[in-house]
Formats: sequence, structure tokens, C-alpha cells
Amino acid sequence: MVASLVVGASAREPAAPSPADWLATIRPSPELQEFLERTIDQLEAHDLRLRGTALRVAVIDLAHGEPPHIAAHHGDTPVYPASVVKFVYLMAAYRWQEEGRVRIEGDFDRELSEMIRESSNQATQKVFARLTKTDPGPELAPDAYRDFRERRQAVKQWLVGLGITDLHCVNPTYDGTGDLFGRDAQFLRDASVPGGLARGNGEAPNRQAMTAVGTAKLLALLATDRALSPEDSATVRRRMRRSPIEQPYLAHRIAGGAARLPGLEVYAKSGTWGPIYADAGIVRQSGSERQMVIVVFTEASPAYRGDVIADLTEQSARRLLVTAHDADH
Repeated sequence: MVASLVVGASAREPAAPSPADWLATIRPSPELQEFLERTIDQLEAHDLRLRGTALRVAVIDLAHGEPPHIAAHHGDTPVYPASVVKFVYLMAAYRWQEEGRVRIEGDFDRELSEMIRESSNQATQKVFARLTKTDPGPELAPDAYRDFRERRQAVKQWLVGLGITDLHCVNPTYDGTGDLFGRDAQFLRDASVPGGLARGNGEAPNRQAMTAVGTAKLLALLATDRALSPEDSATVRRRMRRSPIEQPYLAHRIAGGAARLPGLEVYAKSGTWGPIYADAGIVRQSGSERQMVIVVFTEASPAYRGDVIADLTEQSARRLLVTAHDADH
């Protein structure tokens, strides 16, 4: 009996690595890095506006086995993410449901749809308030504010637990029509919260901040069912499904670039605000497990609204996902 127990234990498959341990296996690829830099140089040579644009890019190759490979261009530089952050809150909602903290039904389910499909800032504010238990209201006295300040960082703390420390996702998004006031503004002014995108020139020091690399790593966890259950990962991806046929305004984003090639699906969230033009998503070859992650943040004044996101997506997918046979058909 003892021998059989020992054999059974030794035959058991090893436990899957934690999300943090798996992320730690991602390795820089000199070949992919050279491709990315060469492609950016070629795009800049033909796009005068792009040359004056701050570009942050990360690409993770999930199509060629383990460990995954990554390449980045200024990928560790934090930037204001605009509405790209909304996919983070969508993922967090499903994680909270897995832990029994919320139920995704009724108004909450509708708010999640409006946050992702219409990119509603009002819906995002309601979602974020549910996730962090921080309802808007007047400014708080010091003791009450300390509790508010801690709860406000609940999503960021979850990300740190996944092994991602460079996503400062601690605020909802605002329309700028009087919806930022009271304790929300009090928190946004709080320079003691580490990780905020302090910019000076009168801007609030505790602004949202994301890096291309950190964003790509979270999407890689989503793509491989590691941050959520396989069922919830599939649901989140379905809610992030993008198509330029259904959404023509995405022609210049990841979905538009992927649509130039056959048989690709896209799960992404774009963002546009002032100088920011961004997109982040998963590109998957239909009917296979071949996939990649691409994140592109552009920042310029006057704002850049060109084709770099779609072009980088097309070229990266052509290299990583599409075979010569696919391209011919």
C-alpha cells in the first residue's frame, strides 16, 4: 500500500506555475527585438507625424511554445492609458466574482458592457466604485480618507499579486463635465500614493499610469487563462472581441491591422484622450492556439491619429501568426 501511494504521488502532474512565476519565464528575444525596431524605423521613414510622436510598444510571442518571448520599444516608460485601462477593470470584475465579492448580473453586467463596448466613462465610474467600494462624494476627513485611499488601490494590489507592478490602475475615467469632484479629486491630488503619473504643470500627481510591457503581460495572462478561470477568461475575451466590420472606427487600430490578414481574431481595448492614441490586445489565429499580444501607446501634441497601430499589428501578425500558405489564401 505504501509503495502504491508513493508511485501515485510521483506520477501526479506538477502544479501549474503561479501567474507571477509564469510571467517571470518570459524572455527577451533579440530576433523579435530587431524586427520591432526595424519595423518602427521603416514606419517612421514614411510617416512624418510619427517621427515626432512618443511611441511605447510591447509584443509578446505566444505562438512558438514556452517560454514566451517579448520585444519592446520604450516599453517600461509609464504613460496615461486613457480608456485602455477599462479592460483591467473588466478582468478584475470577473476575479472578484470568482472570489465571491460581486455578482455579474443586472445593472453590473450592463455597466461592464457599456464600459467596454461604448467605452462609457460613467459606466466605468460605477464599475470601479463597485470593485473598490469607494463611492463618490464630498471630501473626507483624514481618518475616513485613509480607509478610502487603501480601498481605492484594490485593483492595483490584485495586479501586484499577479506579478505585475507597473500598472497604476487606481482611478476610473472621467468625462470632465463635473464628474471629478470631492473625494475623487482629493485622491487624484494625493502625491503620497506611489506609482502615479506625476507630470507637473499643474496636473494631478496621482494620475493613472500603465507601461506597454506591464499591459502586455496582463493580456498574456488573459490569453493563456492564467489570471482567471478558463471559463471566465473566455468570457472576458468575448466581451473584448473587436472587428472593423462591426466597428469601422477601429480600422486604424489593432483590429484593423489584423483584418488585413486572413483568419485572425482580436480581443482588445483602445483608448483616445487628448495627446493619447492607444490600443492593447490579443491577436489569435482562428481555430488554433497561435496567438500574440501587442500594445501600442502613442503620445503627441498635436495628437497623432495615424496608422502606426494597425501597421505594427499587421507586420507583427504576419511574422508570428500567419504562414505562407495562409497569406496566399
